[in-house]
Amino acid sequence: MIFYICHRSHANTLASLLLYFRTDLQDFVRVVPHDESACLLGISRGSAIWTDLDRLSDAEVEASANLCERVRLQQPDLFQFNHPRQTVQRFDLLRMLFSDGTNGFNVYRPETLPEKMRFPVFLRDEAGATYKTPRLLSSRAELDQELSKLGKMNFVRPMVVEFGSKAAPDGSYRKYAAYRIGEHSYAQHCFASEQWFVKDPGKGMSGQQLAEHAAYVRDNPHAAALMPIFDKARISYGRIDYTIVDGRVQVFEINTNPTVLNYPPTPFDTYDSQPYADMHARALTRLPHADDPVSSPDIDKTHLEILAALRKKYRRKRVKLTIRRGLRHFRGAMFGGK
Repeated sequence: MIFYICHRSHANTLASLLLYFRTDLQDFVRVVPHDESACLLGISRGSAIWTDLDRLSDAEVEASANLCERVRLQQPDLFQFNHPRQTVQRFDLLRMLFSDGTNGFNVYRPETLPEKMRFPVFLRDEAGATYKTPRLLSSRAELDQELSKLGKMNFVRPMVVEFGSKAAPDGSYRKYAAYRIGEHSYAQHCFASEQWFVKDPGKGMSGQQLAEHAAYVRDNPHAAALMPIFDKARISYGRIDYTIVDGRVQVFEINTNPTVLNYPPTPFDTYDSQPYADMHARALTRLPHADDPVSSPDIDKTHLEILAALRKKYRRKRVKLTIRRGLRHFRGAMFGGK
């Protein structure tokens, strides 16, 4: 059995995978909220994956780390991934990668800014994900002005990050993403965009860029360079987001609770997400005791409650997506996409 320990409100990262693309995983994956992780003490064997560590308070990290140590000593056949205290968080990881020469850009806390920085820079929160494009700040005056608004941004642990990306010869920026699950890895995507902050470019990628994406997923060309970075971060489950600048890997972050598949399937999908689901499932099933049925009634009960709530949420989401994509498909068929 695989026990996926995450923040209760962020269990949706596996929702599409479990509910639609690989329903067979429901037989041997259990979602365990951090606030119920003590239930793991009753498990004799399996694989436990600690995630969402950046969303925990210092006290919660310590409690999780102490539990992790108890499990390690008392239940040696319950293998654990991502030690809560030893895993290197975003800020410390970026500092370390700059210091050892991996990254060409640095990161700072607002309260300990040096006199000299490489501009432009941007602000982001160390905790959680960033969805809105941060503002690039080209001078210390612009940075100071932005920092004056920090109290309204609701950041947990703000960071000032030097801009570390570079457009390729075609004028587009690239964001690569690859997963590590235990000792196995796979490439998830190579997105290209004219904007420096690359999330999901949707239909904005050219035919050549789509072919580049397909080749990246097929070949996983940077695997040998990425595994040592995962090791430095003490992360054995997570997704690394990065780019390539002048032939060098430049790491943005490693997310321990990334979304595997963003959307449930609809009849009007223009791409096939099944191969990505299968790659993730294959890696999960290679974890120690993944197919062992050992669990506990308390873990099973909470897991089923979480899955039921997610099923309801994603059923509504799927209906909305189907209607939206269906209308787009209908307009395209009737008016040639105009």
